[in-house]
Amino acid sequence: MNDNRRKLTGILKLLYENTDAEHSMNTYQIMDALESMGHGRPDRKTIDANIKFIIEDLGFGIQKEKGKPNRYRWIYREFDLAELKMLVDAVHSSRFITRRKSREIIAKLKDLTSIYQAASLNRELYTSDTFKRDNSEALETADVINETIKSGCRMTFVMTDFDIYKNQVLKDNGHIIEVSPLALLWNNDYYYMIALPSGSSEVEAYRVDMMKDAELKHIPAAQAPADFDLNNYSSRTFDMLKGKTADVTLSCANHTMKDLIDRFGKDFNASKTTPDRFTARVTVDTSPAFYAWVFQSCGDIAITGPDWVRDEFNDMLAKQMQ
Repeated sequence: MNDNRRKLTGILKLLYENTDAEHSMNTYQIMDALESMGHGRPDRKTIDANIKFIIEDLGFGIQKEKGKPNRYRWIYREFDLAELKMLVDAVHSSRFITRRKSREIIAKLKDLTSIYQAASLNRELYTSDTFKRDNSEALETADVINETIKSGCRMTFVMTDFDIYKNQVLKDNGHIIEVSPLALLWNNDYYYMIALPSGSSEVEAYRVDMMKDAELKHIPAAQAPADFDLNNYSSRTFDMLKGKTADVTLSCANHTMKDLIDRFGKDFNASKTTPDRFTARVTVDTSPAFYAWVFQSCGDIAITGPDWVRDEFNDMLAKQMQ
């Protein structure tokens, strides 16, 4: 690398790491820093000319503030500070990402801004010690799933479970499952693979962090069922626990509308029944997770039909009371 290119690279590194909207460097500070970096002592006019070239010809988002001396700051970045804070919080709070991997990703995010703004990315976001799962293989599995979907192929894997000693063990004696993946879905802070098992017409969900030994197979994937719609599937399925699909009628207190929209989106019928309640009609998979969701409303959401769904819910409550 010739001397001028090394100097330009040094200026870019200095401004990227040490300036932002609230912090700048003047020409003499840049000269001093370049000298300490072993670039020799450049003169003031050369520095200003170099930065003019960086701004006008290379198009970097650096702002010049005229003065004696001139001051410069790196303003326009790929991510602003608010976006970086949001990304750091998301990585830090994700169950799916291990503590070690979280630290690695957050360190890389800090490299995308100045040293001053990077300090503000040390977020005081609390997560309990039991929150994170130690499963580094999950990220690799997600990569295999993505590659399999893009390739239009099938894949194999085995599922795991935990024994009474909290050890992760193979499920069903390590039975190898072959599927045609349809999508990766994020649900309740976990990745799920939505897939069609070979030899079946029923779409299933598999939690990615419980999968092991994922392998792409160069076998053409089967087509999804003609009536399969990912949006409908994800909105009606609670915690990816499938049950019998049903059109369910709910009697709801007015203040629970937000809960229904959070769960089902806005694509469901609702009508006012009393000044304090409304009736909602939703399509769901009647799994224990759905019944638990109804139960946690403490009566503000109640199942009114069909009868067999209400009976299942009451049976579950009766068993819990035994």
